[in-house]
Amino acid sequence: MKVEYLKSQALNYWNNPRIKQVLTLFSVNIISIPIGIVTSVVLSRYLGPNGFGDYQFLDSLFNFSVIIFTFGFFYAANRALVLNNDKDKAREYFGATLIILGGLFLIMSTVLIFYALFDTNLKQKNLDRIVLYSLPLGWIYLALNYFETLFQADNRINLLATARILPKLGFLVSASCIYWFLMNSSYSKLPIAWGAYIIIQALAYIYVVYKINISFKNLRLILKELWGYNKSYGFHVYIGSAFSVGVAQLTGVIISYFGNNNSGVGYYALALALATPLQFIPNTIATTNYKRFSTEKSIPKKLTQVTLLLTVVALIALWLIVPVFITYFYSDKFRPVIYLNMIVSIGLACYGIADYYNRFLGSHGHGKLLRNTSFIVGSLILSFNFILIPLYGARGAALTRLIGGAAYLLCMLYYYKKTTKKDNAQTESIH
Repeated sequence: MKVEYLKSQALNYWNNPRIKQVLTLFSVNIISIPIGIVTSVVLSRYLGPNGFGDYQFLDSLFNFSVIIFTFGFFYAANRALVLNNDKDKAREYFGATLIILGGLFLIMSTVLIFYALFDTNLKQKNLDRIVLYSLPLGWIYLALNYFETLFQADNRINLLATARILPKLGFLVSASCIYWFLMNSSYSKLPIAWGAYIIIQALAYIYVVYKINISFKNLRLILKELWGYNKSYGFHVYIGSAFSVGVAQLTGVIISYFGNNNSGVGYYALALALATPLQFIPNTIATTNYKRFSTEKSIPKKLTQVTLLLTVVALIALWLIVPVFITYFYSDKFRPVIYLNMIVSIGLACYGIADYYNRFLGSHGHGKLLRNTSFIVGSLILSFNFILIPLYGARGAALTRLIGGAAYLLCMLYYYKKTTKKDNAQTESIH
């Protein structure tokens, strides 16, 4: 009887749609780790420390631009989708937000044109033309933000998984081909690698947009509704995000401005990339429970315990693996990455756990609290970046990331405790 009962429970557990979503997204994130690592190995060998740093600088620049030029509209659409239960209307939200994305892209491109034409750092490092040539496909960075923000709200986990894994697989294949066939060619290496990256991203994202089955019905009405959500929620989160996440993305750019070349940008970016999987565990669990969080008064303790345990185990495993990995797969020129990773990994573990609580607060519409946190964290990161990077270069950036992660986690814990205590007290007073 016990065996049959256990089989029945296991079958029910496996057939649970939420469990399947967790497994799907978590599997994609796990698969992304070796894909990202192998891609970085290929790129670093093809481009070398300075070229790899230039590549990471360009990526940081566009990521920073996206954070500045979304103006909260994706967060507004996220809120609208969380509160919506009509599938047809959800398609209309996706369509209207895609139109908004096009407008944001025009604004972002205009500003980047002037930046590329007049910035001395870009000209000194011969990156101004690459930025200008990249602009027609610069919308890929906005598209990724669009997918990440809207898919979790509408519980389209399978499409989110596709948007995450497809471009990574495509670029791994193209980067490998570039390495094997063009390693010893006389062509300039950075434009080839960077061009392949943005083209693969564009093709993958066009496919994902096609799969959404977008609708443009009631466009004017939906745009007006999203404008209202942006005023009440989206813009508040954006202000904070532009300050905290934007400042974090600005780190690579700041390293570039205080360095003779971009090798430090590459070291820091690689250390960050190797530690990024630490965020996958709490992010995956929180993302797949986002819709559920909106109806819960607090996060289940068991869910939190599992999240913390898995994150700590992953952190220890990373510390054991990275030194061996860097020594074996990268040249001695990349040894600074080992020390940087030790520092950055603690910060990213804190970021991941903080994001876990962030998702809960976001699902309850606490946009102002998230904004306040972003101001605090962003101020700290910006201040320490300008204090530590001129003194210590990439190591200063890693220390700043650790400080920012710890501050972010403390703020999220404080606001989570405060809001749940208030909600529970109101419930008790009603009864």
